[in-house]
Amino acid sequence: METTKHQPKFVRWALMLGIVIILNIFFSVVVALAYPAPDCSTYYAPACQTAIDAHALFAFVLMIGLGIIALIAGFVPIGSSIVSSGLSYGGVLALVVASFSYWGTAGNWIRLAIATAGLVALLYIGWRRFKD
Repeated sequence: METTKHQPKFVRWALMLGIVIILNIFFSVVVALAYPAPDCSTYYAPACQTAIDAHALFAFVLMIGLGIIALIAGFVPIGSSIVSSGLSYGGVLALVVASFSYWGTAGNWIRLAIATAGLVALLYIGWRRFKD
C-alpha cells in the first residue's frame, strides 16, 4: 500500500490564495502593457475625458477575457485541485476587478448587462460543477 503525504490545509489555502493574487497582478500588468493609460498632459480636457473612457472600456474587455480564460482553465482537469481552484477563483476575482474598474464609466444599461452576465455565469458554473 502506497502512502501519500498530504500538505496541511493552511499550506494548500496559502498556495491557492497566492495563485489568485499573483494571477490578478499578472493580468493587471498584461492590461497595462497591452493598452497603457492615456497621458492627459497631451490632450485638451474634453479629449482626455474621452481617452480615459476608451481606455477603461478596452481594459475592461481585456480583463474580462483574461478572467474567462482563467475560469475555463480552472475547469480543465490538470491533476491539481489547488491549481484548478486558484485559477477558478482568480478568474472570478479578475471579473470582479474588471467590473469595479469600469463601473464608474459604464452607463446603467451596461451595468445591468455586466451584473446579469456575471450572475448567469456564476449560477451556471455552480449548477454545472457542484451538483448535489
